[in-house]
Amino acid sequence: MMRSLRIRLILLLGVAIVAASAVQFTTSFRTAMSQADKLFDYHMQQMALALQDSPFQQEQWYSSPHDNDNAFEFVIQIWTEDGVRVYQSRRYSSLPNQGVLGYSNVTLDNGDWRVFGVRNETRMIQVAQKLEARRSRAISLAMKALWPSIPVLLLLLGVVWWVVTSALAPLDRIGRDLANRNADSLAPVDATGVPQEVSRLVAEVNSLMGRMVQALQAQKRFVDDAAHELRSLLTALTLQVKTLSRARDDAARAQAITRLQGGVDRASHLMEQLLVLARQDPLSESAPGALVSIADCVEQAADEMTPLALSRQIELHYGTLPNTRVRGDVESLRMLVRNLLDNAIRYTPVSGQVRVKLAVDDAHAVLAIEDSGSGIPAENRDRIFDRFYRVPGTNVSGSGLGLAIVKAIADRYHASVELGQAALGGLAIQVRFPLPEGIDQPKN
Repeated sequence: MMRSLRIRLILLLGVAIVAASAVQFTTSFRTAMSQADKLFDYHMQQMALALQDSPFQQEQWYSSPHDNDNAFEFVIQIWTEDGVRVYQSRRYSSLPNQGVLGYSNVTLDNGDWRVFGVRNETRMIQVAQKLEARRSRAISLAMKALWPSIPVLLLLLGVVWWVVTSALAPLDRIGRDLANRNADSLAPVDATGVPQEVSRLVAEVNSLMGRMVQALQAQKRFVDDAAHELRSLLTALTLQVKTLSRARDDAARAQAITRLQGGVDRASHLMEQLLVLARQDPLSESAPGALVSIADCVEQAADEMTPLALSRQIELHYGTLPNTRVRGDVESLRMLVRNLLDNAIRYTPVSGQVRVKLAVDDAHAVLAIEDSGSGIPAENRDRIFDRFYRVPGTNVSGSGLGLAIVKAIADRYHASVELGQAALGGLAIQVRFPLPEGIDQPKN
């Protein structure tokens, strides 16, 4: 189930703000209530102290100018030393005569009261307030003080919605941009206004699209080149079939069959090379990470290429190689060595030499193959890894894919391929494989 990042952020921030506001409101409410209690206590104290020196000489009931005595929240009573009440502010709210000085709480039949008492030389003065009225008035004062917090809370929630929406606007724009693209549109995503936290994601997406563009372009070139080679090969096979059909004697027919068989063999070899190259394509799955002995791959490839070397009277030397191991796929690495040997043997003159060496150099395993051929001019070395490229002036049969396969496999395993002049006079090719960490390797 997909969840909206915008809704999640707004909800999380909204809940956090509401929770913080609730804590602040509760704390402020308690503080306001406490301050209101202190204010009422202070008023009671001031009234009592103001009446302390007033001349009350006779007993009389205080007559309220209002019909309802409940209009007065405070009750004031003055008692003589003999316990005679000489003053009462509310006739229906009598308090007992008590000698408690200062603040106290009294429970009567009509409710709970807060009382402040003070004594002078001749009388006891009491000022009281009903706790219910005090609490009601305190709550009213507290709510008036906290009322502005509610619009502020609503404003903060609106600000959160605006901030989250504005922050995610670049992502919405990128989403709309990608949704409106065609299937073949791999242009980089516009990163204008993208937050720093998301810029890496956008950069990786653009990098991925760039790699896909390169891979698709390479695949298109591969298909175009393969189609051209196959078309040329099929044309040659068609001509050879026509030649065979026009043969008038057994000798001409045998010669045509031999040429046709050679064409079929070349077509089979080309298809095999194309399939191998396709498996090393950038769009193929990532390479396995098993440990592979390069020496074993050299021995297997050398066994396969020995018949070709013997047919050309070429000495193939590889001796005893160290058991150096790298991470990769056995079949791919064997194919890499096989293509290097095939290229060296084919471009070495009859009775020449091909040597294979394997050594460990710092953090790399170095596979070197040298031949006694004519080598490759320096100006042509940059292109020999291109698919179907053949060095001008050569008449050696082949598909032009051998070294392209070598380069593709090397790139797949993060190895480098270096060209140089061999001591034998021909081409020297070195493939440098990174050594896996934590694996003991034999010394040179």
